[in-house]
Amino acid sequence: MLRSLVAGAMRSVCRAQPALALQQTQRNFFGHLIAASSPAQNKISLLPARSLTPTLLQPAVLDAFPARSVTKFSLIKGKRKSVKAVLKRFKRLDWGAWIRTHSGRHKKMFKKSPELRRRLRQHVFTNATQSWLLDKMVTSYWRRPKHYIDDPYSPYHKRDEYFATKSKTFKV
Repeated sequence: MLRSLVAGAMRSVCRAQPALALQQTQRNFFGHLIAASSPAQNKISLLPARSLTPTLLQPAVLDAFPARSVTKFSLIKGKRKSVKAVLKRFKRLDWGAWIRTHSGRHKKMFKKSPELRRRLRQHVFTNATQSWLLDKMVTSYWRRPKHYIDDPYSPYHKRDEYFATKSKTFKV
């Protein structure tokens, strides 16, 4: 019931964009261009006074917040969605850590020393803050352990030397 209410509300919000509000937004953003293009005409301008200043000098409100592109409520079913870029670039281990490859590991290899080339072939762990953020960006399906045939990461799925991630031993 709640899911259908949320999905219906999201659809109505996304569809109902009044034309008057859209025109007002266009005037606010492009008003200085309209005023600069016709200075010789003596028409009365309907533009607000603040729109005559260039918008490049005004602080950008949209750029102030980082975007992780997480869909919290999909329009069809109202469910949370995973970020596809996270699934492409990272791999989650069974004990909760995420690993990734080095960025730019195939670029300009002729300049790099053999030691650096060897280090670039290795994977890197994310820290606790990044792992927490990546866990929020994927659904619970991707947080569960996955079992693949001939998984090259199988030795790294266990971390028994640390108490918090130690696997439980069962006594018979």
